Amino acid sequence: MDTSNHFVRLAAYNNAIWCDTVCRSHNVKGEFHEAFWISQHQTPMYYPNLVTLSPATPLTLHQDAVAKFLTMKKDYPISVKDSFAVLDLTPFGFHELFQAEWIFRQAPVDLSHQRTADLQWKQLTSEKELLRWEEAWSQTASPLNHLFLPALLHNADICIIAAYKKKQIVAGAIANRTTEVIGLSNVFAPSQEEERYWEGMLSLIATHYPSLPIVGYEQDESLTMALQIGFTTLGPLRVWLKEG
Repeated sequence: MDTSNHFVRLAAYNNAIWCDTVCRSHNVKGEFHEAFWISQHQTPMYYPNLVTLSPATPLTLHQDAVAKFLTMKKDYPISVKDSFAVLDLTPFGFHELFQAEWIFRQAPVDLSHQRTADLQWKQLTSEKELLRWEEAWSQTASPLNHLFLPALLHNADICIIAAYKKKQIVAGAIANRTTEVIGLSNVFAPSQEEERYWEGMLSLIATHYPSLPIVGYEQDESLTMALQIGFTTLGPLRVWLKEG
């Protein structure tokens, strides 16, 4: 079995599950098909309308459901996560928003020996903590359009992680569990000693979801950091956007 191909498919599916979970928390429905996940409604900010799921089952761009979605004109942007970087959506009016790399790391060991005396790592459990976490993640204190809703706190397959320093949230991430992997997303941390923060995140994930490898995607400096602490790349992805 091609291990890299196996895990990139697991990563794409894990990410689609996460997208579907966030959408449903906002009462936005999504549908799973063999080759893709799709939501034909306006999705929350930063979340795609379509995620491809398998390179072995290529997205048929002219099949009815997909063609209708790609060609429709909406008064809001629509986006596609091309999980295997194989699509050209320019004929449908899309442009490439960004490229990134899927990342993979075997199940982390407990890294609690790392120097964390001035940090307190914890899983969020309250709505108040979640609001503070989102403010730190977005670097704004706007009370409008909260992206991460309290329903996520009650899902056993989701762990929203925060690092507290002097009672302030200074770093965080979200882990979501599917059958064979843990997805890591929404990572934020200070640029100073960033490696220490990543190791703290991995340690807490290992505590909550032991023995499962971690997948996700990153780009630029975050990708460099992920590779530095033991992740490897699985392959590229692209996100396409059509303006409303």
